[in-house]
Amino acid sequence: MIQNVTAPLTLFPEVSPTTGDYVFQCKGSSVALTPWNRAATTVHPLVRIGECSIFLGAAPNATWGNTQLLRRLPTAELRFGAFCANHLARWLLNHRWCGRCGTLLQRRKAALTCPACNHEVYPTLSPAVIVGIVHQGKLLVTRYADRPYTGPALVAGYCEVGETAEATCIREAYEETGLHITNIRYFASQPWGLSGALLLGYFAEATHADIHLQDGELSEAMWLSPDAVPPPPDACGTLSLTATMIQAFAKGQVTF
Repeated sequence: MIQNVTAPLTLFPEVSPTTGDYVFQCKGSSVALTPWNRAATTVHPLVRIGECSIFLGAAPNATWGNTQLLRRLPTAELRFGAFCANHLARWLLNHRWCGRCGTLLQRRKAALTCPACNHEVYPTLSPAVIVGIVHQGKLLVTRYADRPYTGPALVAGYCEVGETAEATCIREAYEETGLHITNIRYFASQPWGLSGALLLGYFAEATHADIHLQDGELSEAMWLSPDAVPPPPDACGTLSLTATMIQAFAKGQVTF
């Protein structure tokens, strides 16, 4: 998965930009990651991974695209670093003012602090589940409607206030597909910087096979046998928890 790198990751490193570093920019759903040069401006150091640092700032001649382009960066370390940089950059840009008194926040190490009322704001993590639903030896593979990512997916959704991760699995399975699930089993977790989420992966068994797409989030859902599931969507392998779970099923590592 994307976090499986050997190089250490540091958030908000105390470094200055130099050759070999990058400048990260984001505007709406678009991002750009540009090699640093002396014409670039930097605002915050976001992450350092191995010997490379990524800064929030602006750089000339940037190539813009949606966040999916970060999945295609050339090295595992740069991909993971860019995902984490995206997470932190959007948190910084979305929390410029104190929610208590309206004063401009200042970054101190890994937090934003209000100089007027001392309110502190830390990076936001949103817990979400991914559910591999199995029925009679087949896996439910889905595709999203109206999202930049068009590859194979599984049922997924964010946890709500007062809800356990297992309860989220049950609710999302029913809301998206009309399926009732049981025998929920934890599989693995993953930080996913494209959405600022901490993903919790589970497998579960459906009590029936009748699919009813209900909330408009999915464009299709189908039951696939292990030999029919699609390959990972990324050329470099199973970057995502979703792809890892699909391949685990394809390899016979998931049984009910």
